[in-house]
Amino acid sequence: MNWTNMSLKTKLKLFMFSVLIPLVCLVLYMIVRFSTYTDRYVPIINDINIANAFDMHFKQDVDYAMYRIAIGSEKFENTQIEQILKRSKVYFKQLEDGTNLEKSRKQVRMAQRNLELLEKKIYQIKANCEESGHYDENMFILENDIYVFTELITDEIEEYVYYEALELEKVKHAIENDINHMLQIILLIFACVLVVTWLLIIVISDSISKPLQHLCELTKQVGEGDFSIKQPKSRGDEVMALEQSFHTMVGKIESLVENVKQEQINLRQMELKLLQVQINPHFLYNTLDAISWMAEDGQTDQVVEMVSALSEFFRTGLSKGRDYITLKEEESHIRSYLQIQKFRYADILEYEIDIPEAIGDFMLLKLTLQPLIENALYHGIKQKRGKGKITVTADYDVYSIFLKVKDNGIGMKEDELQALRERVERGNLATSDKGFGLANVHERIRLNYGNDYGLVIDSTYGEGTCVTVCLPSRTSLPKENLLFL
Repeated sequence: MNWTNMSLKTKLKLFMFSVLIPLVCLVLYMIVRFSTYTDRYVPIINDINIANAFDMHFKQDVDYAMYRIAIGSEKFENTQIEQILKRSKVYFKQLEDGTNLEKSRKQVRMAQRNLELLEKKIYQIKANCEESGHYDENMFILENDIYVFTELITDEIEEYVYYEALELEKVKHAIENDINHMLQIILLIFACVLVVTWLLIIVISDSISKPLQHLCELTKQVGEGDFSIKQPKSRGDEVMALEQSFHTMVGKIESLVENVKQEQINLRQMELKLLQVQINPHFLYNTLDAISWMAEDGQTDQVVEMVSALSEFFRTGLSKGRDYITLKEEESHIRSYLQIQKFRYADILEYEIDIPEAIGDFMLLKLTLQPLIENALYHGIKQKRGKGKITVTADYDVYSIFLKVKDNGIGMKEDELQALRERVERGNLATSDKGFGLANVHERIRLNYGNDYGLVIDSTYGEGTCVTVCLPSRTSLPKENLLFL
């Protein structure tokens, strides 16, 4: 089976079916076996119950009723003798039909014959009672026939119960043996299921984690400046889409670097174009490392969700090589970024994005908001205790559009805020300096829209920071890319 061509969802479904099908078969097998035991056990119990019910009442009722008839204290018609005889015949028929033992059938037949003889003697007494002078004869029949036949019938039914009890004991031992065998089979099947499950876990986990680890290594390689990565092998899972996107991104970055070197563009412009190279490998490495950890931990749903978010993040970030994207696409980009960071910093991070649909088609430089959000997360939220929140909002008028990234992080003191404003305004920050992302965005906006636009930074220590991006509502872009308010 070629695991490499399966999506993550298909692999997980296959794993579930591989575990559930043997367990379902095992449950069905147990149900069938227990049903068989019931079919063997229940009829014997029913026959014994019928026999016991008959034995408890028959002799006492017949002997007492016939005694009262024989001594003339009660008429035959006022007794339940005929009903008792009819019920007894029905009992005997049920016992004969219900048993599979020849010995038990023999006892029932003997009881039936004795019941017939008993019935004759009963009706003989009945006939004698209709005439006078038969008292002694009736007492003789009562003591020597009636009592004897009821005793014989009772003994035969007791023997019937005895034989059925013996058979029940045999069935019990047979069921116990079957249960022992069934337990052995169940344990064997369960062991096989555990082994197969363990093997599937290893195979599926490797098919997910190894490509991610390979992608992590490629990310490190690219982060060190080596763009000579090979075209990814063809697979059918989501990691393949991510790797292809990464490969495309690396190819574009490499091409961009080569073009910059060949054309000898201004150093400042090159630094601005390399922002994506400087940020993405480190961010991607940490994200893929988290995905790999979650995959090994069995958090499959989170892996799929995080891989999808990362894929969307790079898809929007690449934007088919375009420098300008819509505000709607930029919103999708930062939403993917925040969703990924939410996995990593769930205990300290909340976010809210509120951008009106009316300006969703506004064209702006891509990667305008993401560096601001990253700055808010790492220099604002992470620097204070407890959970923080990042809020992204947008507003506009006839002339300008205002995008705000606000956090309730640690904030800055007045002297720190002033120093940061000056460094951002000068724009000569190293990539490791605090505020590099702000300076980069600020300078790119000014290069593209003029010095009237850029960033406005406000902050209060202990309360948080708000960065406002000011952009013109009309630009020098082609008409189809403009937003006319």
